[in-house]
Amino acid sequence: MDLNQLLFHHQIALIQYGARDKDDHERRSHFDLVRHYQTRIARLRHDMGVTAYPQWS
Repeated sequence: MDLNQLLFHHQIALIQYGARDKDDHERRSHFDLVRHYQTRIARLRHDMGVTAYPQWS
């Protein structure tokens, strides 16, 4: 997956996580998916040599 696809899927996972009730057992699996995409995004950014956020002067 390229960076844009990862960012898209991460955003969808965040939306699904937020839409669940706090008592929902599936909420934990959605959080794991959010963390999974976050890790993949960070790894890809590192491999590309770019920072997660711009370095403003």
